[in-house]
Amino acid sequence: MDVNIRNGNDGKIASVSSTNRLNVSAKTNPRIFYTSRDNGLAFNAIATSATNSAGEFVMTMKNTSTTRNLFMKHIEFHSTNDVVWQIFEVTGTGVGTAIVPSNLNLGSGLSAEVDCVGSGAVTGLTEVKQIGTHRSQAGGDSEMNYENALILTPNSQIAIKYLSGTAGANEIDMFFHYEDIGAR
Repeated sequence: MDVNIRNGNDGKIASVSSTNRLNVSAKTNPRIFYTSRDNGLAFNAIATSATNSAGEFVMTMKNTSTTRNLFMKHIEFHSTNDVVWQIFEVTGTGVGTAIVPSNLNLGSGLSAEVDCVGSGAVTGLTEVKQIGTHRSQAGGDSEMNYENALILTPNSQIAIKYLSGTAGANEIDMFFHYEDIGAR
């Protein structure tokens, strides 16, 4: 008995190789790649500070989209000192230097729908709960990989706190992308 597998969109029949194996393909790159390539909705926000004191928020990001969730891929940390970084869910309006994230698809003209502040002390925030801790060594770099599991729904916000006994320079890169609410 022959069985045909048909595409639900246009009714085409699935192909089979000469060794009787179903020809299939899979998406194996990270989701941020496909979102960048197909929709132009992948971004990097960079905060650079000459010096921060222990206990200061150094960067905040709020999803201002009303139709899309923001998926955090990973956060990179660079510093001149040994630092403990804390990531918090926060509320409030971050006061500091505005940051405009860069679109990772250089052919896309789309902008990120965020309020992003950093590159120095950020004030005006209230901690809701801590959602991560990370350490980096002096002069080194490290990464906290959320693998897109940290999701900022519309109007939700995160902030990064700098904890070091010594004030010092640091840089943070936040890599993220958007997907429509309810998309899979």
